[in-house]
Amino acid sequence: METLDLARYFADFINRYGAENVQILQAQNSKMFDYLIVCTAPSKEFAQNLLVDLLSYAKNEFNQINSGLEGYKKAEWIIVDYGKLLVHILSPQNREKFCLEKLWN
Repeated sequence: METLDLARYFADFINRYGAENVQILQAQNSKMFDYLIVCTAPSKEFAQNLLVDLLSYAKNEFNQINSGLEGYKKAEWIIVDYGKLLVHILSPQNREKFCLEKLWN
């Protein structure tokens, strides 16, 4: 499956889950990955539950297992590494502070 297609499926899942401002960004200048999904989680518990359900969805539907995961415990900025696709689940404060859209667009 193409990375962009996988990103679209993941973004759709995350959007249906109820995360806010879900975006797929192309990482044009990165040699490590091609796309990022960025979304805002309204609470720590929401972010943690979204992550657990996304991991299950990725494995069960697409046989995709992440190769890295950071930030679950604090849940202020969770990063999930799927090789050429990274998923960022951010708190509203970190989404505003770091503005990944400006960095990658």
